[in-house]
Amino acid sequence: MIRFIAEIDLASRYLHEMGDTEAILYGSAESGESTAMVDLLNELGVQFEYRAIDRDPVAMREWEQLDGDRVPMLRMGNNSIVRGFDRIKLQQLFGWVGC
Repeated sequence: MIRFIAEIDLASRYLHEMGDTEAILYGSAESGESTAMVDLLNELGVQFEYRAIDRDPVAMREWEQLDGDRVPMLRMGNNSIVRGFDRIKLQQLFGWVGC
């Protein structure tokens, strides 16, 4: 349990140190999961940049270069990617602990 809490704390500190523009969410208007992830990230107080792959060709190329096979996809810095909407994983990653 202590190791788990320490890992969450390290992830939270890492994300905080990256700055505001380092969390990038790739999504599309057609994806209900993209909307759900936007809502959850806002609820958790996470600052991120949203890039719509269905309206922005540059965002589409970035998403494809990251082996994008589904949306939403959250890239944090250069080393961490969350593919798909996983509420529990995101809550753990950003330090929210509850039951």
